[in-house]
Amino acid sequence: MTLTKWINRSSLAVILTVAATSLSLSGSTVSADDATLSPALKAVQGVWVSDDDAEVDARWTVENDKITATVNGVDYIGTLKLDGEAKPHASWTIEIQEGPGEVKGKQAKGVYKLDGEKLVVNISHPGGDRPRDFDPDGDQVFLFELKKAKKS
Repeated sequence: MTLTKWINRSSLAVILTVAATSLSLSGSTVSADDATLSPALKAVQGVWVSDDDAEVDARWTVENDKITATVNGVDYIGTLKLDGEAKPHASWTIEIQEGPGEVKGKQAKGVYKLDGEKLVVNISHPGGDRPRDFDPDGDQVFLFELKKAKKS
């Protein structure tokens, strides 16, 4: 075999190996986003719902750093940023990309605590100041007590 034929075959083998590797990785269940998620974001992945007897009907779905928060039938879609190390309480910020009228482009800032299957978030109306604690003080701050939805 000549050197030229060997190089051509070697190049083809490399190209086929790269293509096969790319195809096998594309079917992987772990996305690149999963690998870069903070421990705080990893901990809140999934679907969170309010109790049946809660004043507010809430269903929040967190996938990677994206959140869809449905509150009393109204959807808020955005990017979720968490700081699990913030003091005195961990911070929860939603950069809203889709929602009713005036909330688009604003941030809803809050504090949160996670205790196993229970997530408590005290959050301001979009554009408001971050609450300091878990007291829903005033009419522009909302306390959500959510539980992890059971997988069906």
